Amino acid sequence: MPQHTPTDSSCRITRLPNGVRVVTEAMPLVKTASLGVWIEAGSRHEGPGQEGMAHLWEHMAFKGTTHRDALAIAKELDILGGLANAFTSREATCFHIRVMDAHFDRAFDIVSDIALNPALDPEELGREQAVILQEISMVEETPEDKVHEDFWAAAWKNPAIAHPITGTPESVTAATPKTLLDWRHAHYRPEAIVVVAAGAVSHEALLALAEATFGRLPAAPAPAKAPAGPYTPPRLAVRRESEQNHVILAFPSVANTSPDRFAHTLLATLLGGNMSSRLFQEVREKRGLAYSIYASLNGLSDTGLFEIQAAVEPERTEELLAVVRAELAAVAGGAVTAEELDHTREHLKGLLYLGAESTENRMMRLARNILLFDRHIPIEETAAELDKVTLSDLAAIARAAFTPELTGLCILGPTAAIP
Repeated sequence: MPQHTPTDSSCRITRLPNGVRVVTEAMPLVKTASLGVWIEAGSRHEGPGQEGMAHLWEHMAFKGTTHRDALAIAKELDILGGLANAFTSREATCFHIRVMDAHFDRAFDIVSDIALNPALDPEELGREQAVILQEISMVEETPEDKVHEDFWAAAWKNPAIAHPITGTPESVTAATPKTLLDWRHAHYRPEAIVVVAAGAVSHEALLALAEATFGRLPAAPAPAKAPAGPYTPPRLAVRRESEQNHVILAFPSVANTSPDRFAHTLLATLLGGNMSSRLFQEVREKRGLAYSIYASLNGLSDTGLFEIQAAVEPERTEELLAVVRAELAAVAGGAVTAEELDHTREHLKGLLYLGAESTENRMMRLARNILLFDRHIPIEETAAELDKVTLSDLAAIARAAFTPELTGLCILGPTAAIP
């Protein structure tokens, strides 16, 4: 029998006997619904020689199923007038769509079909491999993307974490229908699947649809998941022709499941998350060192990094680094004011509540919380956690993380060198 998890009146969670989770969040005043099929199968779940398989499966899903060819899928999605897409991350693959409530059942039929029944035609596979090779080349030719891939690969000893989500030209080219199917059978397990919908949805209706499709999947044992392993602060210089030097500074942070994630998010936003942030004001507005500079968290379920990224004229690279380091030292020394913290807190809470008016944002947030915590986290709970963060919390995080021995640095550009 399905197992129902008690939660608040707007959100309901049911686990089917085979382990598939069905989750809904009702939004009574809207006329649209967003549906997502999430599978805990991303690039992290790929072994040597399998790099890029999760991403390749995401692409192949739209190239035809056992019931529809690629053109039929495209036409049906266009007729619905909805917004459909998919993405692959390091820890999950997601197929999602947003439609009018009247089209929900048909949307479910299409999305469940592409998620469960890809045809894997060899000719289509060859064409899609060529497309992904072009995608990899685009990253190579885009300095702000390339510097991040190079930095991330150098930061982790664990190859499952370090390799690109898209895979490598060698691994993508080497993939065959058999190797792809073997990987899929190991990772597209019922217990790894979450069917999530938010908006004008009925839990009972979605549950009936999910039982008829996902409920027939046979249960399968979970493959072992290796820990991320230690972060090794890289110091990497990559010479290449470009107009600017592209710079990443990084420090250890916390996992997406950590109770300290709220304080780390506040600190990243305060430093480089918006136009009034410390780094944006100091680097761009006061000194004109960079057009933009960002600070953000790049987290996984069991680890995370605090990253600062900017592009700068080559001859001003050392000046940029000096300004950033001075700002980090000031924060570690307690320079953040109560007014700054309140301003940043209200900014994040505003984004949280504004996003809550979008069925797609609600679906995405709900799915991520189910995957990370196996429960619905009300927005009010998140806002309350943000309210708990203090000035001393921010200073303590900065003092612990922003140290020379923990600093990762990657520079890509015409004069790239580690000072």
